[in-house]
Amino acid sequence: MQMVRRGSFLAPVAPLDSDQLSKLPVGKPLAVRVTRARSVPQLRLYWSMLGLVAENLDQPITDDDLHEWVKGKLGYAAPVKQRNGEVVNVTRSIAFDKMDQQSFQAFFDKAKALLVEHIIPGLESEALEREARAMLGEAA
Repeated sequence: MQMVRRGSFLAPVAPLDSDQLSKLPVGKPLAVRVTRARSVPQLRLYWSMLGLVAENLDQPITDDDLHEWVKGKLGYAAPVKQRNGEVVNVTRSIAFDKMDQQSFQAFFDKAKALLVEHIIPGLESEALEREARAMLGEAA
């Protein structure tokens, strides 16, 4: 559920959040873990950048495949030991419930740097972001 700070209290952002809050016991202590809400516009920008890069590669690659490559190169993977003893790295999720905004910001910055340094050398990070924003219909 998403909440917003109002003075020294937290309040539901939307009716759905209010419904979820109403299901919690009244007057009982609750353990709360606070994280900053993920940015949907930033996630869209990430996928727009991947699409832009994928479109400009000599070999055909999907946005999803490029995303998996980025996660693997950045170490967002967990080792899984197979029965034969071989260890395979399986990429982890960057879903909203798996990564908070602070972690996603770090991932986003590293992914952008990886794309401009290793996939399209010579393209500046700002230029990639500007073109990706244009694809989303955003002003630079």
